[in-house]
Amino acid sequence: MTFQATLDFARQMDAQDSLRNFRDQYLFPQHQGHKCLYFCGNSLGLQPKKAGEFIKEELQHWQELG
Repeated sequence: MTFQATLDFARQMDAQDSLRNFRDQYLFPQHQGHKCLYFCGNSLGLQPKKAGEFIKEELQHWQELG
């Protein structure tokens, strides 16, 4: 397949991406009610949706076990 700088080509490539479902596991920043594109390479990255669960679990262990 030859690269094309078109929206249709980008959508076709996205549809064929075997990793596309991983996107649903992350929280995306919102701007005016829409998900933002996230390109910051020197950060922790997008927050996994399960991060809060894991933190609460660790805090519970800390509370109970010291």
